[in-house]
Amino acid sequence: MKLSFNKSDLQTAIQTVQASVPSKSTLPILSNILIRVTKAVKGAGQKVWLEATDLEVGIRASVKAEILSDGKITIPGKKFGDLVREMPEGSEIEISSADGKRVDFKCGKVKAGLMSLPPDDFPTIPEFPAGKCLELDRSVFREMLKKTSFAVSTDETRYVLNGIFFGAAGGELKTVATDGRRLAFISRPGAEESISANVIIPSKAISELLRLLGQDESAGSIVKIAPFENQISFQWASGIEEIVLVSRVIDGTFPNYDQVIPKSKEIELTVKTQDILSAIKRSALFAQDRGGSVKFSLSKGALKVSANAHGLGEEEEELEVNYKGPDFEIAFNPQFLLDSLKNNDAPEVRFEFSTALNPGLIKPSDSDRYLCVIMPMRLQ
Repeated sequence: MKLSFNKSDLQTAIQTVQASVPSKSTLPILSNILIRVTKAVKGAGQKVWLEATDLEVGIRASVKAEILSDGKITIPGKKFGDLVREMPEGSEIEISSADGKRVDFKCGKVKAGLMSLPPDDFPTIPEFPAGKCLELDRSVFREMLKKTSFAVSTDETRYVLNGIFFGAAGGELKTVATDGRRLAFISRPGAEESISANVIIPSKAISELLRLLGQDESAGSIVKIAPFENQISFQWASGIEEIVLVSRVIDGTFPNYDQVIPKSKEIELTVKTQDILSAIKRSALFAQDRGGSVKFSLSKGALKVSANAHGLGEEEEELEVNYKGPDFEIAFNPQFLLDSLKNNDAPEVRFEFSTALNPGLIKPSDSDRYLCVIMPMRLQ
């Protein structure tokens, strides 16, 4: 194999796949990045791909290169990235391997070599099943992940909650996440009606999707999604040509989230998002580090937001609201409130409550497609 790359293009491709190179592994081959040359789709020309996987998430990125001779090689991932980063800016980097056991680098007057491992030992990352996918606006899909990912559980004993539920049916897409104390739900139209899906995408894949989908959004507006067997694949265009991410899905049944969403309400109020967000941020400074709460106290025409901590002090402020019901108090974990409100880009939010012991509901004032459910805390 012999290839010539622009440094910038190669560095971007390495950074794209490098997150899937495990820092520690019992399989040495997983510490490597695979470079391979394949025939392009529809048989026109050839493509150069960089691939990395930790057997849970695999990432493949195509990169522009001059193909002097084809083949495939593996290169130690971390050293590969470090070496390319330190090469002269604006230069061309030639990579070659005569026997698959050693990879040689040439960049101007710079020469280097790295030992390699057999490319045939590298795990196969499945090809994207183009005929069985749904297409979604890239920014919409990223928004759906971002607005629910904060509620994913980190408790590994509840493994089915360690990811986002992704559902597609009847032309609707849904993403849901919960850690048992809060839940975030969002739905959007636009799914292919012939394709249905009910999978749980694990946290690591979510983090990578949020990172990669946020780059070069102008390069391509569509992401293709293909759930199949025990995996889910994503494909989209980028500044380096094309990216494919393949992830295992979490094996298990996601809880019936619809049962958690309150269907009745006794109290409803609408508040400017920025006003309530700022008030909670200030009150959170006075909530105890662990187990502290922010209290909402409702009376006619007013909402008081307050917190106090023994040995520290207290804070209280009042917001004018159009509320005409009876006096009411309820308390919440301030971080749960902040996570919900930071991800709510509506100018006004609606709070719905029933009792001080039942979950509270937060959603945009003008939509029911995005909502957060938060369990209250005991009033002190």
